[in-house]
Amino acid sequence: MQITKEIETSLKREYSLCSNAILFYRKTIKEFEVKYKISTRAFLKKFEKGQLGDEPDYFDWYAFANLLAEWQKTKSAIHTAIQ
Repeated sequence: MQITKEIETSLKREYSLCSNAILFYRKTIKEFEVKYKISTRAFLKKFEKGQLGDEPDYFDWYAFANLLAEWQKTKSAIHTAIQ
């Protein structure tokens, strides 16, 4: 499949958006890790097992970790398409 110049430009713009979203989520997740003194990996295991309370931050942290993973997948797919 050939990508037109317009599509390539749009994909590059989307790639930049992905990069910015990834930076935002990484920064926010790091703040949670510092605040609660636990890595995201360890947090996710405990959260998914129901071993943590109902702290609103925990739900945000969980959502942000999942959103980060989705943005990373999207960025990777775009990178592959525009190479």
